[in-house]
Amino acid sequence: MRNSAPIALLIILLFIPIQARNHPPPCSTSCGDIHNIGYPFRLKGDPPHCGDPDYELYCDNHNRTILNFHAGLYYVNNISYAQRLIRLVDINLAAGNCGLPYRSLGLEEVVGDGRYYRQYFSPHATFVRCSKEINSMGSCMVPCLSGNTSRVYLNYTNYMLYDSDITIDCDIIAMVLSDHKVDQFPSSYEEIQRILQLGFDLRWAVECRDCRADGGYCQFPTQESSRFHCSKEDDYATQLRNAILFLAYVFVIGKVPRFGEIK
Repeated sequence: MRNSAPIALLIILLFIPIQARNHPPPCSTSCGDIHNIGYPFRLKGDPPHCGDPDYELYCDNHNRTILNFHAGLYYVNNISYAQRLIRLVDINLAAGNCGLPYRSLGLEEVVGDGRYYRQYFSPHATFVRCSKEINSMGSCMVPCLSGNTSRVYLNYTNYMLYDSDITIDCDIIAMVLSDHKVDQFPSSYEEIQRILQLGFDLRWAVECRDCRADGGYCQFPTQESSRFHCSKEDDYATQLRNAILFLAYVFVIGKVPRFGEIK
């Protein structure tokens, strides 16, 4: 019995590392005003088991939390885990300085990303360079980007602009997402600046990303919902078969079937 104590101690010492590996300590880090950074997010330099690499943030020299998204840099102003929302502000626009965003970002890039999503119709601020003066946009001219040969205007709409939406004398040079829907559009460049300083929200969906990686696509019941249905490629085949059956039924019988008639 005297020799049993060292053996028991050895077993305990061997057991503790196993337990630590099976149950890693919870991760919760902070950077500046953003506290309790947790799954799916992680800070660069956190232990490997913390968060998801696709949702990595980093802390700059000024203790500001930053997200690198499609080569653009954005300050993180808030994270709502209950609503799965992260609020971002372009670092070049956060202080209200005159100039372009760090990088142009439109809705199409978010839709094609998989990690995040937004409403299909989202407010955008669009920087447009024109070879001649547009009198109706005079109050929205960007002073630091305009000169004698061209003018740059900042246009605010509740949807994304395309080249076909602007005159032949102008080109889209950058755009910024926003969340401030307006009934009456901002009447000045300074007013739009203040709106862009408020930033915009992205809703994240780790499950949606995994669904896409597995060859499916995400369907959300509502634009605001974080719940979704993962549809597979064979769903397309099923829908096509049902559509063919429906058209054949209408063609042969000559009437639209009632609910439940086609099996």
